[in-house]
This record gives sequence, C-alpha cells and structure tokens, in this order.
Amino acid sequence: MHELAKVAAIQSIAPIEGKDRIVLAKVENYDSIIQKDSFKVGEKVIYVFYDSILPPRPEFEFLRARCWSEKYQGFRIRPMKMGGIISEGLVLPLSLIPGGDKLAVGTVVTERLGIRRYDPDAYAPKREVKKRWWMRYPLIRSIMKALGFGKPKAMKGYPQSIPKSDEENIEAKWDSVKDSDEIFIITEKMEGQAAMYVLDRRKKLHIYSHNWEVGSSGSWGSIASEMDMRALLVKACKAFGMRIAIEGEICGPGIQKNIYKFPSLRFFLYSAYDADSGRRLSVTELDRLSSITGLERVPFIRKGCIMETLDEMLHDAEGGSVFSPSVPREGLVWRNEDGNIHFKCKSRPYKVWFGD
Repeated sequence: MHELAKVAAIQSIAPIEGKDRIVLAKVENYDSIIQKDSFKVGEKVIYVFYDSILPPRPEFEFLRARCWSEKYQGFRIRPMKMGGIISEGLVLPLSLIPGGDKLAVGTVVTERLGIRRYDPDAYAPKREVKKRWWMRYPLIRSIMKALGFGKPKAMKGYPQSIPKSDEENIEAKWDSVKDSDEIFIITEKMEGQAAMYVLDRRKKLHIYSHNWEVGSSGSWGSIASEMDMRALLVKACKAFGMRIAIEGEICGPGIQKNIYKFPSLRFFLYSAYDADSGRRLSVTELDRLSSITGLERVPFIRKGCIMETLDEMLHDAEGGSVFSPSVPREGLVWRNEDGNIHFKCKSRPYKVWFGD
C-alpha cells in the first residue's frame, strides 16, 4: 500500500492541447495537472497520492470546490478528469513544510501534513451489542458496564504470518521491475470485497476482510456458508500437505455498486498461501487448488506476456470487463509464475468513472 504524501521530483512537464494555463506533470510515474510555470522539471515538490484526505487547513482551502468531503471532514484527493486529461494526484510546493527544502526526495510527509487515508474499511468493525434485560435499568447497567459486560468487541486483526493481498500499483513498482525479463500471466482485477479464509490447527474456520477478522458476518459469512468453505479448505490442506489460506474477491449485490450486475454473490479466487510460512502459491499450484476445490478463478486475460513501457501497460489496462463489456474493468493484475513479482495496473478512466 503506497504512502499518502512524500517529497518527490518533477519528472517531466508536457503541454495539454488547447490549454494555455495548465500543463501535465509526471511525478512518481503518475500524471497530475498543474498550473503552467508553477514548477520546473527536476524541482522537489510534495506529492499527495490519490485516496488521501487532507485536513481542513487554510493552505488547502483552494481545494474546497472540487475536493471537500463532508463525510470525512477533509479534502479528498482522487483521480479527476479536467480538460480531457486525467489527473491522479496533487502537486504542492515544499514551502508548506518549514525547512522543506532540506528534505530528501523520498521523505514521507504524511503525518507532517495531517493527511489521512481514504478507506471506508480502514477501521475495525464493531460487533453489535445484544440487548439484555438489565440494559433497561440505569443503575444495573452502570454496574454491569463497570464489570465489562455489554461492550462491543473490536474484531481481531489480520494474521501476521500471511502477507496482505493488496497489490502495489505499477507506477510504484515500475523503477524496480521495468528491466525484468520474466514471463507474466495477466488477469482482470475485480471490483468487490476482499476475503480471506483459513483453518487454524484445530480446523476451525477463520474469515478475514482486507484488515480484520469478521467471523460469519456479512457477505464473507454468506460465501463461507454457501460454498462450505471449511470443507473445501480441509480438502485443499490434505492435498497440499499444508495449511492453505485462500484469498479472493466477493462480488455481487450490495458490494461496490455491483457493477457487474451479478444476481447473487460470487467468489473469485486470486491468491493462496502456505498459512504457516506465508509463501505465496505459484500460478501452477493455484491452478491445482482451483481444480481440487472447484473455486472460480479471476478471469484470465492473457498468458506468456512480457513487460512493455509504462504508458503501454496502463493503456492496456483499459477496456471492458470480461463479465460486462459495457462496464469498464478496474484494471489488470500481472504475476509471474512463481508469484514473487506481482502488481496491478489500474485503469485510469475507471478510477474516474467509479468515483463519479
């Protein structure tokens, strides 16, 4: 998961056809619109990535008309289309930070600027408190609360032995992978709800969202019940001789606008791990796992692919979904056979389309 704000350098500046007052700057491999002559190539700046929320401070008031979020009480930075061009982040002068000119490129400045992450699922959900008879009586209720009864319990966090499934954006990975001669498999990135299922050593099923253990609640529990996920994992663990953790995307009614118009919930397998060592299963092992369990894989787009230029890969991410060509796909996920190199290419038009 990328940082929210850091010191960066302007990589390039290009004119925008038909526009005299704005230009397109590339920073951290992202395109962002800036005012003409406000910055120079090579100049150090503050770069604020999309999915950030800036605090309500005077220096950010110029963002109010386009970015203010009443719900999050801050200025939400998200991809926007302006002048026919997609702008993905925000470029700010280093002068906003005292002594900023002395900071090195790469310095994270998220906390200095009071920036928060835009993530509706970033906080642990709370279990609903079951109504008890004693809750109707203030004196008894205060005594019981002092004893620890009647308090909602926070969910447990994500297991430390298993890496989080969140793929890094190609823009962030580009400099480290651009010279790779690996062969990749490309799949569609599905828009839905992340889910992870794993058995403990006593073969009890544990269910996790992107960040938290959620028990049998919501769509996660519905999928576990409908697919008998515990039985599937028992079968997989026996076949592989290890504790298998499976990860996938739940799509359907009530999730992320159900953009594919599925009539019911569907689970798409995209990754799996040895739950003890944290090793990601290879593509071949994932094929075998799907065959053993019958779990549906995320859609394949192409196999045997090599990396192209960054702009070509981002353009390739655009297009219609396998499930609904009229719906733009969220993007593509690239993985090599061993699974040790992996990243996502998110469709730039999709970011704007879904946000709107």
